[in-house]
Amino acid sequence: MEPARAHLERSPWAYFEAVDAKDIDRSLAFFANDATFTIQSAGVVFTGIDEIAGMFRGFFSDYLTIRHNITNIVVDEVSAKAATEQTCPHTKLDGSPDTLTTCNFFTFDSSGKFHRVIIWIDGANPLVGES
Repeated sequence: MEPARAHLERSPWAYFEAVDAKDIDRSLAFFANDATFTIQSAGVVFTGIDEIAGMFRGFFSDYLTIRHNITNIVVDEVSAKAATEQTCPHTKLDGSPDTLTTCNFFTFDSSGKFHRVIIWIDGANPLVGES
């Protein structure tokens, strides 16, 4: 069974709430085990839940605060996809601001989890994984 429109629209909001809370378990719960997470603008791909978890650990450890403010969302129920645009006023560990505009493209599997996420970032890529 394909995910319903309401789920496709609600999931990015709930996902960004988990990311902004720096809650790795809740963030990872949105992904299928074999998901891919691509930062297209940086040519970086994380494959599978373990690599995606490492990306989140690195990202979360580099910032005091993380924020995703969705400004636009588009849902394609037939294709089980959603796309978001957001402003991201993050704060680095040294207290300096790091504000980006990003677009995320979510493809859902039949169970309603993210099978593929593709991101475009308008600045330096903060999603580099663990050091």
